[in-house]
Amino acid sequence: NFLLLIHCFIPSHSLTTGTTTAPPATTSSSRTASSWTIPKNVKFGKLSNLEFLPIQDDDGTNMKDETTTALGLEESQRIKVATAAIGLNFADVFTVLGLYKAANLVRTGNNGKDTSNSGGGILDPFVPGIEFAGVVLEANGDFTKGDRVFGFTRFGAYSDIVSTRPEFIRKIPNKWSFEQGAAFLVNALTAWHGLVNVGGMPDLLSKHRKKNDNGNQKDIYVVVVHSASGGVGLWASEIAARRGAVVVGVVGSEEKKDTFMKRVGTLCNGDAAQCIVRSNNARDFDRDLAEACQKARHLSQRSSGGGVSSTAAQQQQSLPFFSTCLQTAEAGYGADLVMECYGGKYFAPSMEVINPGGSLSTYGATTYNDSGLGEGIPFVSLILNYIRRPRVDPGELTGRNIRVGGFNLIFLTENIDLLVTSLDGCVQCLCRNDEDDDDSIHDFDEMMEQVNPPL
Repeated sequence: NFLLLIHCFIPSHSLTTGTTTAPPATTSSSRTASSWTIPKNVKFGKLSNLEFLPIQDDDGTNMKDETTTALGLEESQRIKVATAAIGLNFADVFTVLGLYKAANLVRTGNNGKDTSNSGGGILDPFVPGIEFAGVVLEANGDFTKGDRVFGFTRFGAYSDIVSTRPEFIRKIPNKWSFEQGAAFLVNALTAWHGLVNVGGMPDLLSKHRKKNDNGNQKDIYVVVVHSASGGVGLWASEIAARRGAVVVGVVGSEEKKDTFMKRVGTLCNGDAAQCIVRSNNARDFDRDLAEACQKARHLSQRSSGGGVSSTAAQQQQSLPFFSTCLQTAEAGYGADLVMECYGGKYFAPSMEVINPGGSLSTYGATTYNDSGLGEGIPFVSLILNYIRRPRVDPGELTGRNIRVGGFNLIFLTENIDLLVTSLDGCVQCLCRNDEDDDDSIHDFDEMMEQVNPPL
């Protein structure tokens, strides 16, 4: 899980108090309101280019927030929040290194040209960060001064005061801390968007869904989730399970496997949830994934009372039935949806395991970062991994009747209606007042120590 929580303080709190109690909704200050900033005309490329600087805008908000500044929103169209905690995501590190296209475009204003690292044009100051939690400073719409909220913004969250669209924030559940609120939204929204909007996963438990031929409310629906013990992976697994799917998790260690099973295992049908530790050998990974999908479907069929096929009944003592992902999918024992983020040698088996009519939703390629990002950009490793990157054959997609879709969550801010619908959907599915999270919490001005040395 690449998410760390950075505990910060609004201006009325001393940096030495270490408090996590709700801060007052005020802009009065015993210190100058500040933000982690890439200064004007300083290029992306190094984490050390970030400086903890006083906020420079006249209205006291973060210096560069595309959803309010570049889009030209009026005062009535934005809401100001005094941040109590921010979420630090892996994407934020990529942003500061200059590997995030949307951030590069922001720095050059509204001209739409990416010149952030090419030496041309003026580079505006830039504040990274896309999720936060805090207290509303001024009433706007459904929000009143003092409301505890968590929210999403198109950059600008690493600031004592954040300005964003009211549509992008929600009230924090009563029993949640600010840290829990700041840790929730980006990972959960990524998971929801990938599963539901891109992957097309139905709500298998909907009362409007027709019963199948066996008289059951739902068919067996298998979802494979990469990095299933990580921030996005755990939420994706939980969303899939809560919408009626059987989840097959892929993780990097036995310890992470235990984390997955404790969080997700009880949500799936019977003992059908499966989890495999990712092998470094592509052939072994192919075999392990094929076997896990077959077990998940078989155990779910048995526990649901819907019966198993004659083939399964005859061979239930000799799983797996098929030795490769492609054979498994051709027989209908594969996955209906794959949430993919590994890339590299793991991409092909993950696509081959998809059943006819199924889909793969990809939102990253963590194998690009096997050597660690460090202080700067690992050019040799990136070039080699780029050359070896997987290719998708359109003919295979049509021949097998499967879909492959990719997305970057930040561009969801360009479709406000879809973002609001997605936000409401994932909050309704996942937000509960009885959650206890184990997250790392650090002082706001210690952010650099948490990301450098390498993750």
